[in-house]
Amino acid sequence: MSMTHELALRYAVELSLFIPAVMFAVIPVAGYLRVRQSVALCSSALIMAVMILAGSYFGVHNRIRVRIIAVPLAAAVFMLYMLTVDAEAGKKLFCFSNALMICVICPMYTITLNAPSELGNAYGVFTFSSGIISLSVSILLGAIFFRTLTVKIPTLLKEDSIRDIWRCMFLVPLGMSGLIYWMTPVSPAVVMTGRVRPVLLALVTLVAGGIFLLLHVFWWAVSRLTERAELQQENTLLSMESKRYTELRKYMDETREMRHDFRQHVFVIASLADGGKIPELRAYVSQLAENSVKSYRSFCANGAVDAVASHYDRLAESQGASVSWRLELPHELPITEPEYCAMLGNLLENALEAVRVLPAESRQVKVISSMLSDAMLGLSVDNNFAGNITLGRNGLPVPAREGHGLGLLSVMNTVNHYGGNMDINTAGNVFSVSIILYCNT
Repeated sequence: MSMTHELALRYAVELSLFIPAVMFAVIPVAGYLRVRQSVALCSSALIMAVMILAGSYFGVHNRIRVRIIAVPLAAAVFMLYMLTVDAEAGKKLFCFSNALMICVICPMYTITLNAPSELGNAYGVFTFSSGIISLSVSILLGAIFFRTLTVKIPTLLKEDSIRDIWRCMFLVPLGMSGLIYWMTPVSPAVVMTGRVRPVLLALVTLVAGGIFLLLHVFWWAVSRLTERAELQQENTLLSMESKRYTELRKYMDETREMRHDFRQHVFVIASLADGGKIPELRAYVSQLAENSVKSYRSFCANGAVDAVASHYDRLAESQGASVSWRLELPHELPITEPEYCAMLGNLLENALEAVRVLPAESRQVKVISSMLSDAMLGLSVDNNFAGNITLGRNGLPVPAREGHGLGLLSVMNTVNHYGGNMDINTAGNVFSVSIILYCNT
């Protein structure tokens, strides 16, 4: 093999580090790709092959160090990444910076570990053995961070409670990447000076461990916050069910009392009728009707959903709005009660907020939910609204103010969790949300 071909191979091996880097960046956002995963995989393989070969050719003929070539290549990969992933900018920046941070450790560790073999290397590129070591280190780091990349980070991306954190969270891995890149020795001779080599090996190991610990602590903290939010949601639902139970007990007590007194009322009515005292009979029956117990309305066979419906029905009544209910749901839901009730509550909260500013005759909300089949659950909420609503690229309304829109985002996350469909329509000043969930029965 000629010297030029050997050098090109060494460039290609070292630049191949971009392959695991891209994998580390894409794996956490696999569910946010704008194209099918198979298409993304084939396209990425082709693009990376072209970029590595082009970078190797350019480096060989211009004798430019790989660390210099890597900067424009990373910028090109970053642009493609941002265009391909359909997620909020902060989330994409975090995942890309995190992958970059993991991979910049590899050259630093390799040049420190294999410095004796690199002495006298005047090409500004790893020897073939160092390139293999660098790829091996990337594979090892991928194994260490596998659960973080496949489970923890995707879980964090779905959490609405930390939506604002992503806007600045990417600065941590990005800053660490820049620091590691700056600290990576340019020459093996620097590594072999004094005690630099053992210090750098210890430092790189500590940095890798620190990154892993940082991501784990972040995930743990968010998990605790999520558990607290879920507990609060369950407590709210329990409070609604408790109020609904109190209403039911009161209705039963009033009904029992009325049954107990019913014989006395029959005697009085019979006596007035026998005596031909029709005016008195009418007055007595009228008073009896006024004092009779209120009718009890049941919205749904499921107790939790019935409690939520009762709560928002009272809320609607207090603001002069009318809700048309059609909840044909079984006693046991095919999804967890907190998830369904959170969806229903978020949609109703938005609907009542929208109709609150309308004239009394226009404050109307329509709710329909039923099992479309054994494995399909449907839910739709329609309400009138005033003004204009703009839908974003994700299909959700663009929030008019900071902090708004989290309810619908939470609903969409639940729908996506069950692989369902969510359609939003704003025709004729009627805001309509239609949902189908595919449930495992």
